[in-house]
Amino acid sequence: MTSLRVRAVRRLGRVRPSAVVRQVADAVAAHTGAGELVTVFLSDPDDDFVPALSARLPAADVRSYVVGSRDDAIVWLRSMPRPAAVVDATTRGDKLALLRAAVWAVRDGGTYVATGRTVGRDLAVAVEARDGEPAAAARRRQELSASVEILPSDRRLAVVRKRGNHHFTLRHRVVEDVLVEQFGPEWGEVIARREAYEYESRATLVMHGEPAPREKQRTIAVPSLAVRRYADATCHVREIVTRGNLVLPDSFRHGNASRLFHKKIIPATAWFGRLEDRIQRAAVRYEPGEFFSFDSAFPTHFGHLMTETISKHWGWQIARADNPDLRVIMTHQPQRDRLPSWKAQILAALGVPVDDIMWVTQDESVRVGSLVAAMPQLENPFYADPALGEAWETLYGGLGPDPHPHDRPEKIFLSRRTKSQRWCVNTPEIESFMADQGFTIMHPETMPYAEQAHAFRAAKVIAGFAGSALFNMMLNPQAKVVILSSRSYVAANEYLFAAALGHEIHYFWAPAEVDQPAGGFSVEAYKSAWTFDLDEHRAALVETLA
Repeated sequence: MTSLRVRAVRRLGRVRPSAVVRQVADAVAAHTGAGELVTVFLSDPDDDFVPALSARLPAADVRSYVVGSRDDAIVWLRSMPRPAAVVDATTRGDKLALLRAAVWAVRDGGTYVATGRTVGRDLAVAVEARDGEPAAAARRRQELSASVEILPSDRRLAVVRKRGNHHFTLRHRVVEDVLVEQFGPEWGEVIARREAYEYESRATLVMHGEPAPREKQRTIAVPSLAVRRYADATCHVREIVTRGNLVLPDSFRHGNASRLFHKKIIPATAWFGRLEDRIQRAAVRYEPGEFFSFDSAFPTHFGHLMTETISKHWGWQIARADNPDLRVIMTHQPQRDRLPSWKAQILAALGVPVDDIMWVTQDESVRVGSLVAAMPQLENPFYADPALGEAWETLYGGLGPDPHPHDRPEKIFLSRRTKSQRWCVNTPEIESFMADQGFTIMHPETMPYAEQAHAFRAAKVIAGFAGSALFNMMLNPQAKVVILSSRSYVAANEYLFAAALGHEIHYFWAPAEVDQPAGGFSVEAYKSAWTFDLDEHRAALVETLA
């Protein structure tokens, strides 16, 4: 290193890595076992630090990478198993930012060692609480604080012990490349793929009143969809699937989002998340053979089954044709029926052997010989593949013929009893009005599923409050659909069904007690109570419902 560079390093509080190689090796060796992985970040490819470190750690698997950008460094770490140590021996760039980006890759009890006189002090400041801190920033800071412990060390180093294991969270667009990098061709295979395409919505859409802030798109973009077979995958509750230090994208309802979200995975950064403690403590048993993931982040929720789960049926058909012994794997939630009758009826109608399901629980995960997972044909609020209509027809056909085909009302109104979410305050008034218009008032959750399906199939006009009570509209493309909705309810499932199948669909909008924030999203607003103004909409409703 030239004298000019030495002076610059000293001014910045940096340390020549070769000057502290013994101290770095001692810090790493204290928490690294034989054969474990030690990764090193460098600024220059010809650095003599790595040979010197490797000589002092003869039992370790030492690998190095010349850092161009932080993202590139994370991508490199993602290509290998969880290391016992990460060593930052760079002499340029923001070392605290690199630590905050990369420390999550280290295994529980491992070390992150950074050369430099100020990194430890900077980290100590970074984990301190701040007045007026935004909630999202506070959560990220708290996760960092809980995940690192600054250890006593030579003043020319920062030595951090990692607490807990974090996983890389993968998106569909990168998963195959990442798995090949880590596991080679033995990772599994893509057994089917459908190319991306766009189509113009087939719905006849009519809006009444000021609509929700999220528009209903006229051009629907369906992404490339794949069915993958993952070797040696571990299935946890609520659809979470891992292999090694990776969370597979099929764990997420929106598996290509910029921020991946799952209520049982605590986010650390856009690259990393931590499984809830109870999931990490769960026992893991091994089951040989092949399984299909028909699981859900909301295992006992009717609406999520009808959208996210059924939209994977195309993959089930392909995989089952290839392997008639294929079994389904699903979550059994505590204090809930393992297989409610409505869920059993739906799965059986789709050709799933309901008496041969493999169950995972919050206390026991299952590692399987191989897992088949299909990307969904519907993702709210973004797209619905019209080919999903085949699954909906399979569902209805699997229920058997209608035992009372001539006894069904032509007009049905799907009401709502649940007051905890999206309660329409004047529901009795709305029900009375609908009855006066000749509608039969129904609460579908009180009916066997087959009865619900037959009622929807026979109706000429389907009306109701927005939400899952209306979802069986997917079984009747010929019906006119009339939806009463709060403007804060921005889900688009009903519209996506109509876009795929060609319904005439009318939305009648009303203000909520809590508005969605401009340009954002609020769960409180989404669940907010609301009042439907009959005086405002009466004339248009009477005409539409006729």
